[in-house]
Amino acid sequence: METRGRARKASRSRDILSSLENRVVNLEESVGGINETLEIVVDRIKDLSLIREDFKDFVWETLRSTSDKLTVRYDALEVIVTAMKEVIVELNEKLTIEKAALGRFIIGSFPFVRNLPD
Repeated sequence: METRGRARKASRSRDILSSLENRVVNLEESVGGINETLEIVVDRIKDLSLIREDFKDFVWETLRSTSDKLTVRYDALEVIVTAMKEVIVELNEKLTIEKAALGRFIIGSFPFVRNLPD
């Protein structure tokens, strides 16, 4: 009987050992799959970092270009506004002269206007 008990224990031990070996194999396969996935993820992160840098450079270059164009337009508009202000001053001077001439004409043409109270 003792032999049978030992045989059973040995058989159980072999079963447990076999089960553990299978679990280890499965675990090693899982770890191998995880490592492959990790390598892919790391490669994708590197690719995204490069794309990010390229995009950042593109955005900065676009902003610089736009800023330069807007500066040129602003300078041109500033020149136009200055010229328009000068024209407005000239027109106001001419308007003042014309008002004075019209006033003298009215006073000279219509004597009763001179006698109107203020």
